[in-house]
Amino acid sequence: MRIAFITPEFVTDIQNAGGLGNYLFRIGKLLTERGHQVEVFVSSDLEPRIFIHEGIRVERVSCVTRMRWQSTLRNLSRAARLVYAFDLVTRAHALAAAMQRRHREAPFDIVQSADYLAVGLAVRSLKGRIHLARCSTAADLWNEVSGDRSPNQKWRERLERATLRRADKAYAPSRFIAEHYRTQHRIALDVLRPPMGLEVAPSTDPPCGLPDRFLLHFGRLWAKTGTLWLTSALKVAFKAEPSLQMVWVGRGNFDEITCLRDSLGRHRSNIQLLYPLAKPELYAVLQRADGAVLPSLVDNLPNTVIESLTLGVPVIGTRGASIDELVEDGVTGELVQPGDVEGLALAIVKFWRGESTVKKGFDWHGSIADEMRPEKAVENLLKFAGTRSLRQTNVTGRFNESMSINSPKPTEWKAQ
Repeated sequence: MRIAFITPEFVTDIQNAGGLGNYLFRIGKLLTERGHQVEVFVSSDLEPRIFIHEGIRVERVSCVTRMRWQSTLRNLSRAARLVYAFDLVTRAHALAAAMQRRHREAPFDIVQSADYLAVGLAVRSLKGRIHLARCSTAADLWNEVSGDRSPNQKWRERLERATLRRADKAYAPSRFIAEHYRTQHRIALDVLRPPMGLEVAPSTDPPCGLPDRFLLHFGRLWAKTGTLWLTSALKVAFKAEPSLQMVWVGRGNFDEITCLRDSLGRHRSNIQLLYPLAKPELYAVLQRADGAVLPSLVDNLPNTVIESLTLGVPVIGTRGASIDELVEDGVTGELVQPGDVEGLALAIVKFWRGESTVKKGFDWHGSIADEMRPEKAVENLLKFAGTRSLRQTNVTGRFNESMSINSPKPTEWKAQ
């Protein structure tokens, strides 16, 4: 089969990418290893280029407005304060056009786009080619946690939902997000688990200066992933257990993260901050951690939790927010109620003192782990793409919301 993925991020453009970029690399490699032809179309600020990465054809698509009529529309959008929405729509059309040009050369059987930043909004339905939309986010939930209710984010929410409605079939990795869209927006999403596993092997040489024992908080460091909540819990935890050590690794606003650490007073030195690491080094740090503290307030089967469980590292996480779909309380981790500062502090101290029943080095198994085995995840995706969907007959308002606006160095060659 020929399969195209449309995305705003991929591992070739951003170190460690995000959850979406890492998922695409993982599923793309698995499909390629099984004889399928996989191509990725990624919007990028880098030079437009086509290259091969781990057997996957990657086309960087520039979304810079070049045509005079597009520039005129953008200026009008600026006057109407719709520049952000216009840029999202322009990006979607540029990606769809690049994919369609390639489709005319070598037709695709499946096109899967992300809902994130509405990159799949302009993909057309064609006979003999199915368009899948994978729900990576729920922007309204994310924005509620971050407190961003700006007009730009409202447009983003509308366009992402329009992307889901326009697709032939749509799915989410977690029941949490699928249920949110069903109840809040009347959008029916299937649930399809991503593959588990690591893209690369952990490095044998982790960064120097790690504590002998530590708990790890990693990934995107911001409100959604519980970094602020964790800081409040640590103020309580350090009083009970001053020997507690943490390492934080990831992307975020460095000034804000430093301020959070400084707010811990004399215990600020108990937290070691590391810049984003390459995957092999990150996995080496994760392997050496006593546990991972990943208390997302909202999430969608986060890669950080999947990676931790894959390596047999216990997770202190959140009930709800999809993490409880991955972590079995008391078996592979400890779960606390969202926002419960005392509860999170207690779980951290309990684990640090060795009082938890969860022990590092377990073999992650169970129903969801079985669904995420590479062979099963690939089988489920292809089966889902090949079955007829009844979702549009059960959900009304297909596009109503948008109507108001409507490894080794890769081999490279220039895009035509």
